Amino acid sequence: MKSGDKIETLEEFRSIISKREGFITLTDFANPNRVHSVTCNRLKEKWFFEKVVENMGKSGSYLWYLSKEEAHQANPDSENCKFCNA
Repeated sequence: MKSGDKIETLEEFRSIISKREGFITLTDFANPNRVHSVTCNRLKEKWFFEKVVENMGKSGSYLWYLSKEEAHQANPDSENCKFCNA
């Protein structure tokens, strides 16, 4: 997976979380976009599955970035997560 790619499957999500490297931007139409460290405990499999798999990304997506700077440059309206302060 390269920086900026959408995470589209539960297997990809699990792989990224297990490697513990990088940042995930959650885009959302109802809430502010947020950047999380992949180690953030707010990144839950069930929430990923609901948003991306069950709802086919209709309300937003998960994007993986190698660095926090890349995540913010690609998504300038994003906020840092209040829990992990990515």
